[in-house]
Amino acid sequence: QPTLDALVDASTDWDNNYIVIICLLFGCLVQLLRTSKGALAIGDMARKYVDSEKKGLMLTWICGLIIFVDDYLSILVTANTVMPLTDSKGTPREMLAYVINTTSAPVCVIIPISAWVVFFSGIFEAQPEAAVLGSTGNEIYYSIMPYFFYPFLCVLFVPLVILGIVPKMGGIKKAYERVAKTGQLWPDSSAMMNTEGLGEVSGAIASKEEEEREFEPKLWAFLLPMAVVIAITVWKGDILWGVVGGILTCLLFIPAKLMSFSKYCDCCYKGLEDMLFIGVVLVVSLFYRESMLLVGLPAYVIEVAGPFMSAALLPGISFIVVGLVCFATGSIWSIPAVTTPIVLPLAAAVGASIPLTLGAIVSAAIFGAQACFYSDVTLMASSACRVNNVDYAVAQLPYIGIVTIISLVLFIIFGFIMI
Repeated sequence: QPTLDALVDASTDWDNNYIVIICLLFGCLVQLLRTSKGALAIGDMARKYVDSEKKGLMLTWICGLIIFVDDYLSILVTANTVMPLTDSKGTPREMLAYVINTTSAPVCVIIPISAWVVFFSGIFEAQPEAAVLGSTGNEIYYSIMPYFFYPFLCVLFVPLVILGIVPKMGGIKKAYERVAKTGQLWPDSSAMMNTEGLGEVSGAIASKEEEEREFEPKLWAFLLPMAVVIAITVWKGDILWGVVGGILTCLLFIPAKLMSFSKYCDCCYKGLEDMLFIGVVLVVSLFYRESMLLVGLPAYVIEVAGPFMSAALLPGISFIVVGLVCFATGSIWSIPAVTTPIVLPLAAAVGASIPLTLGAIVSAAIFGAQACFYSDVTLMASSACRVNNVDYAVAQLPYIGIVTIISLVLFIIFGFIMI
C-alpha cells in the first residue's frame, strides 16, 4: 500500500503534472518549428558569407547557438543547412558531426528555454535539499547555471578547434589526412551511407533538401514564435505561458500557407508523442524518489558513505560517476533522475555545495549525451551527417577527454572553495 500511495502521489501532484505538461507542450512547439522549416532560412542567409572551410564550420557552430530550443531540432536543421556547403569545402564528416553534436545538448541546457531545462527543473524542485536555492524549479535551475562547467567548456572549445588554436588530434586529424590524400569525406565504414561520389553526393543532398522543403523557408517562421516564447516567459515569469503563446503564434503558419490546419494538428500530436517518453521518465523518477525514501535508501547511503566522503570532492566524484554511468548505459534522462535523490541528500549530509553538486549532475548528463556512441543525440548527429556513429564517437574522444579533465579539475577546485 505505501508503494501504491507513492505512485499515486507522484502521478497526481500538480507540481509534477505541471512539469510534464510543459515537456509535452515543448514537443508540440518543436515539431511545429521543425515542420515550418523557418530555421533553415538562418542558414540560407548566412551561407552567402561562407567562402572557406573554417567559415563553414563557424556557421555550423553559430547555427547550433541560435537553434537552442531543442537538441534534435538543432542537429537536424543544422545538418541539412550546412552539409552541402561543408562538403564542398572538404570538411570531414567526423568533424562536422563533432561540431553539430557539441552545440546541441550543451547549448540547450545553457540557454534556459528547452525541454532539458524543464526536465531538470522538475527533478531538482522535488528535492528538499535544493529548496535553499529557490522556491521553484526555475529559480533552482538559474542559480546553478554558473556551475555547468562541462556544457560551457564544450561550447567554447569548438571554435578553438575550428580555428586551429587547439590542434587537430586523434581521429579528427586522421580524417583530415584522409580527405587531403583521397578526397573522401567519410571513413570506409560509412560507404553504405554515401553511395555516390563526392560531387554527386553534394548535389544529391542539396536536391533532396529542396524537395523536402516544399516551400521557401521564411525567417520569421522561426524568430517570431521564439520571440513570443521568450517575451511571455519574461513577462509572466512562467515558461508554461511562454510555450503556449509560441504554439498559438504558430497558427500564423496556416494563413501564410506554410502548413494546413490538419498539418498543424498533426504536428501537435507528433510533438506530444515525441515527448511522452520524457514525461513518463519524469513521473517514474519522482515515484522512484518516494520509493527510496520509503525503504530508507538515502539514509543508508549517507550512513555508509558519509564517513568516507569529502565535502570538497563530492561534486567532482558525482560528475565522474554519474557521467560514466550515463556513458555506459546511454540513459541520458533516467540516470540523472535516479541518482539525484541519492547524491543530493549525501551532499547535504557531508556539507558539500548543493549548487555545485547539481551543476555536476547536469554536466554529467551532457557528458553522457555527447560521449556515448549510442546515445540518442550521438546517433542522430552521426546519422544526419552520414557517418558511422562509432567512427565519429572515437574521433571526438581526445576533445571530449580534454574538456572532461578540465571540468573535473574545476569541480574539485570549486569544491574546496565553496565548502
